[in-house]
Amino acid sequence: MVIKSPKPKTDKEMKNHKKLIPSYLTSLFLLGAVLLSCTDIADDYDVPKDMKRFRPVTLTASNGETAVTLSWPEALFTDPGEVTYTLQVAKDSLFSTIELELVTEATTTVITDDVLDIKVDYYGRIRANGLTPAQNSEWVRSQAFQISGEQIFLPTFDNEIGSNTALLRWRANANPSRIVLTDPTGNNIEFLISDEEKGAATKILEGLNPFTEYLAEIFEGNRTKGITSFVTKEPSIYDIMVSPADNFREIVEGAEDGALIGLQPGVYDIVDETGAYANLRIVGKTIHLASVSGDPADTKVNFKEFSFAENGAGLSTDGITFDGQAGTGDYFLNFTGGATTFTQVTIQNSIVENVRVSFLRANRAGNNAHKIDLIKVSNSILRNHLVANYYVFHLDKLEFRELEVTNSTFSNLGSRGFIGWATNLTMPFVPIIRVTNVTINGIGSNARNNSFLDANNNEVDFQMSNSILNNMPLDGNTVGASLLRAGSSGQVSISNSNLFNLNTGGADSAPLSIADYVTLPNVTNVDLGWTSATVDLTLPAASPLRTAATNGGPIGDPRWAF
Repeated sequence: MVIKSPKPKTDKEMKNHKKLIPSYLTSLFLLGAVLLSCTDIADDYDVPKDMKRFRPVTLTASNGETAVTLSWPEALFTDPGEVTYTLQVAKDSLFSTIELELVTEATTTVITDDVLDIKVDYYGRIRANGLTPAQNSEWVRSQAFQISGEQIFLPTFDNEIGSNTALLRWRANANPSRIVLTDPTGNNIEFLISDEEKGAATKILEGLNPFTEYLAEIFEGNRTKGITSFVTKEPSIYDIMVSPADNFREIVEGAEDGALIGLQPGVYDIVDETGAYANLRIVGKTIHLASVSGDPADTKVNFKEFSFAENGAGLSTDGITFDGQAGTGDYFLNFTGGATTFTQVTIQNSIVENVRVSFLRANRAGNNAHKIDLIKVSNSILRNHLVANYYVFHLDKLEFRELEVTNSTFSNLGSRGFIGWATNLTMPFVPIIRVTNVTINGIGSNARNNSFLDANNNEVDFQMSNSILNNMPLDGNTVGASLLRAGSSGQVSISNSNLFNLNTGGADSAPLSIADYVTLPNVTNVDLGWTSATVDLTLPAASPLRTAATNGGPIGDPRWAF
């Protein structure tokens, strides 16, 4: 290919070209003047009254418990109060039936649950009105919106549900009049709320059927104020009943797989034939321990260690206090032996206190050699553990499917951290960790990093929500600079929670860092006035944390909101 050079211009062409330049400049100047004059006119431009109105640009909805707020910008070329708007609301996006229509000069309106049904999707549309219908603007439509409805019910504790009764609580400032229960067959039972019950913000429902799921709806007059559900317990038919005078260790170790053992109120010591505190060994079976009263305050077990061995070993507890002080218990739960598939560990409505090293040790076998489906702690308190170089949940090398911690309190713990799973493992699935409505106050020691969660590079599905993590490290101790770590390909989220006074400790204390891959929606930093040694963790009456949960209720262990 040959590229030709442009032919040189003649002298005559060059002269003509120079003559054109002033003409171009003059034209550009005149065009700019015209444009500037148009701008001046636009500033003072008065829209003709017979002109079709411009529509508002958007219509947005903000959902609430008792009302929805619809808002829109002023229509173009109008001043406030100069034009009216017609707003219509319907249950379908085609607006086949108009549920509500109103005309207003404002650019926002609030529609309450007196007008619209709760938990129902609605659509809105808005237009600017002209002097005649022909001058009305086009409609602008919103996305679907709804009034969520109030939720004044508070969480229910396991020990408040019996086989024939249930105790329900609600927000103290509410004024309900009745509760309606619905059973699985659709039958409704109505319970009126007395003035005394309103003052206590509690109602005991009696005459219920055992082992039945109920849906409870609470009303103020005819307006619903919340919905919750619960399952009544099976009638307590214990396989074995024990009293403090019995040989507790011998009875439990000799029980059959699946045995439900009922503990009469009193104090039990796990000792051997010489009277010395000894490990309680659960070998190849799952045992269920429950207080007859359902109250951990009147049923106490002094222990050294619960050890587990062989396939099928597991434990559930309900309504018992476990104290490691007298037995100098290093571990509450200890997984032992070689390759083993345990069933599950469920600790509910219990208190575990004065452990020397770790609540749960699961790091003694090879990688993935110990397996378990579920570790669950609910409606329980763990407190006053000594300073030790172990996590509360020390899960290194354990192949577990789910760790669930709900409605519980962890306080004054000298453990080096909360959850440790620091050995990198090849897993057949992604473990799930849920920490929900939990209060943790005063934890961390031994200058170790990742004192809240250490999953190393393991992928986890970790979600902490509606919880409080306060005062790290334990007073007089230090931790490393990082709060947590996990494989960045997993999901790690802390939401609707309060994180306060999380520092390294020591003379040069500095705030703990949180990795960028951790999502932190609705996280607050409220000083509750607690120290690591604070025993009463009740939320202050005016604390914003009383309404910071995802359902508008309190965060942390619900027991501290009453």
